[in-house]
Amino acid sequence: MYSLRLTCPAEEVDRIAGELWEACTSGIFEADGDDATVLIAGFETDAARDALLNEFRAYSPNWQQNEDTDWAQEAQQTWPGREVGSRLFLAPPWNEEATPEGRERVIHNPGMACGTGEHPCSQLALIALEKCIRKGFRVVDIGAGSGLLAIAALHLGARSAIGVDIDEAALSAARQNFELNGLRPMLAAGSAGCLADYCADITVANISAMVLLHVLDDLLRIVRADGWLILTGFPESEGVALIRQFPDADVSALGEWRCLTVRISSTATR
Repeated sequence: MYSLRLTCPAEEVDRIAGELWEACTSGIFEADGDDATVLIAGFETDAARDALLNEFRAYSPNWQQNEDTDWAQEAQQTWPGREVGSRLFLAPPWNEEATPEGRERVIHNPGMACGTGEHPCSQLALIALEKCIRKGFRVVDIGAGSGLLAIAALHLGARSAIGVDIDEAALSAARQNFELNGLRPMLAAGSAGCLADYCADITVANISAMVLLHVLDDLLRIVRADGWLILTGFPESEGVALIRQFPDADVSALGEWRCLTVRISSTATR
């Protein structure tokens, strides 16, 4: 086992922890320092060492080998349930907290796959889904990762929610997350190009702005008229072209991260 130690301001803890989970950490330990917060994230191998040291170079990164630390246990001790929006409660399988009244419990295993709900973009997408979804809607999640958005859509009343991803390992983990929620998985290995025209009332994609622009024609193609397109996964500085593409979109933000919610009202939008 290996660990990455970071020192960061308290106001950045949630964002950085989310990015560490997206990097597939096995668990995170958090401790208060004198003037900042220390985050220690565990990893099973050192394959991502150089990339992680570079990504978090602003936070005094330190990489070590740790033979005796059980990072899965550390994760269980430090990973609480989280309320997102006004209707969702995200909880890992070991969480024993009661589901808050009026909320839907979404079970997810943060150690099982990239995509946990901790990253601001995941939260923005969940909040946008909550606002747009209606009972019986069909939802497509492009770049589904752990399946969190598709699972949440079903809990919010969707008739169906298809997760699409090019990474078959991520889809395997998504299948397990569906099962944790007692739901039948609907998953496809591939890209948006494999889906039929107008097959979704809502298409959501939490991926980089560059990829979103590359697949935008397909994302628009699969949404029915009067449906919704939810796009996130990028900071404000990288989303300029997307915001220009949809000047009437609702733009939501958490810190530097952005989410566009677009109503597809006519063929002219396409």
